[in-house]
Amino acid sequence: MEEKNELTTAEKTYLLKMYRVLATDSKRISTSQMAKLLEVKAPSATDMLKRLAARGLVSYSKYYGCEMTEEGIRIASVISRQLTLTRKFLIQKLDMNEEDSQRIAEKIITLNEPVLFKKIKRALILYKR
Repeated sequence: MEEKNELTTAEKTYLLKMYRVLATDSKRISTSQMAKLLEVKAPSATDMLKRLAARGLVSYSKYYGCEMTEEGIRIASVISRQLTLTRKFLIQKLDMNEEDSQRIAEKIITLNEPVLFKKIKRALILYKR
């Protein structure tokens, strides 16, 4: 199975949004809901959901939307943790506000640099001491 670091920025964004919605609402999300969340047209959302389905990250069914597979949930949870760690780092270490930290963290998590997230985590642990 392909790892999260091989995902495009858009794929990571879709997985993260879907993960957050499905964690609080239901098990399935419609294509129109995804399009609205990501501010894209429905055909664009459909194309991306099909691409994620081809990678085994979601289960997509025309007219019924999609749900995340176990692998999709696993990868999305890693992305979510990276986003949370990065936001915390930007706020605590660099004194950024919530809005700026969110925007910048969303860009940082698209980097294919696992060592960066290890260093951020370590810096936050040292910060607590």
